[in-house]
Amino acid sequence: MTHTLSVLLCLGLCLGQRMRAEADTLPRPSLRAENGSLVPLGRSVILRCQGSVEADDYILEKDHGSRRIQIMDAKPSGIEGEFHIPGVTAKHAGTYYCSYLHSSGWSEHSDPLELVVTGVYDPSSLSALPSSMVASGHNVTFLCQSQRWYDRSALYKNGEQITQGRAQHHLRGSLANFSIPAVNSTHRGTYRCYNFYSYFPYVWSAPSSPLVLWVTVPGTSKDDHLPQNPGNLQVLTSSPPTQTGARRRVRRITESSYLTSGQARRGH
Repeated sequence: MTHTLSVLLCLGLCLGQRMRAEADTLPRPSLRAENGSLVPLGRSVILRCQGSVEADDYILEKDHGSRRIQIMDAKPSGIEGEFHIPGVTAKHAGTYYCSYLHSSGWSEHSDPLELVVTGVYDPSSLSALPSSMVASGHNVTFLCQSQRWYDRSALYKNGEQITQGRAQHHLRGSLANFSIPAVNSTHRGTYRCYNFYSYFPYVWSAPSSPLVLWVTVPGTSKDDHLPQNPGNLQVLTSSPPTQTGARRRVRRITESSYLTSGQARRGH
């Protein structure tokens, strides 16, 4: 009897070790949002968890305070599990993970996916100092301002995040500065900014109106760098402004922007 128990115990231990070893070799899943992790308020989003062709089930989890809670599960389709979230609200913003069940056990968790819900607050305004048309080698500063007292701001170029920064408070709201020294042709593109609060890091404002940055290269035709309808733009050909001049320009832009937005609200 003692011999039989020893054999059974050994078999159980060996089987457990084998299953743990197989679980350790499972491919780590990856989690992505089908159309990007910035989702406008009210829009649907599909999260896809890619795991293994032998997966039996997928689960989606979300950070909730100091713990993770299971949001939903999904049956595999090929090597993926698909999670559909219709009509996102601010409560859907946050950090998500996925994992899958295999015959040998559960896989490890995916890397975190930060789902940001935009459009919860009114859009900010984005401008460029000294102009949205800049000569190569000169400096440009983007100003993202709002009438709300945000403390964080994010700058995007052509749909990709460039950086985040601190927004400074003033009497009429908040203002964030993003400076690019010595611009070149790679900085040319369409920029937008978003604002948010650091204590709600995944709940953002609507995007600002797009601002196109044009970079001119000395010695080439100016027409090569101009849009078809450039509007009221000025080519920067002199030396970069002094700090005093920059502050004056920031003050004028800020006052003008608030005056314009105030007139617009009264018009409604």
